[in-house]
Amino acid sequence: MENPEQELPGIIDLLTSSKAAVVLHQTIKRYYTPDASIRHPLSVVESGPASRDKLLGVFEWYRVISPGTVATINEFVYDREKQVAFIDISQTFKLRIVPSSTRPSRLITRLKLVEHDKLLYIKEQEDFFHPDDIMKYVFPPLSPIVTFSLRAIAIGVWFASKIYLTFTMTWLAIFGISDDVKQGRMSEAMTGAQHAFTMNDDDERLKDVYYGQCFRVDASRQSRRC
Repeated sequence: MENPEQELPGIIDLLTSSKAAVVLHQTIKRYYTPDASIRHPLSVVESGPASRDKLLGVFEWYRVISPGTVATINEFVYDREKQVAFIDISQTFKLRIVPSSTRPSRLITRLKLVEHDKLLYIKEQEDFFHPDDIMKYVFPPLSPIVTFSLRAIAIGVWFASKIYLTFTMTWLAIFGISDDVKQGRMSEAMTGAQHAFTMNDDDERLKDVYYGQCFRVDASRQSRRC
């Protein structure tokens, strides 16, 4: 290709939506290098002699199991200096063997181009999916379950982070109070305890927190990493 910014969107459409086998074969042979590679969550073809033939087999198999695939390009970015393209695609993939309604999935495709005889060819292709989007390929009815699981995991790690911060604040408060009590500074101890347990999650509260570190409190009530 001579102008990737103008030609690539049309090439993507031919690769994903064409129902004619001859068009798919001609497109891959014309625009991919003989040693082209592809990385997809469900298949990988490493670069090597005649690897383009294996890549063609991957595309052909996807067209066989889902001949009605329709792809829409949402965004397209091409870096001329690095000869890399990023395409945001919405794709409707319907497996013949799964009797369920189709649901559009979203993916990001990265294409690395190389120059040969003043023309550009696709050398590497990488497809990136969210877990629930890839499930729409494998078994669409399970996609909502995967989405729910991801949300549950997010809530779980949020809760775990709150426990970690609360434990750290409690640790610092207790040892700071203990040091004040030993030196007879009861009023300072009470003030420090109240301050530690009533502060919001702001920078003041978190200034003594370092992930993966333990702490001690010295005589001046300043926290120090162990």
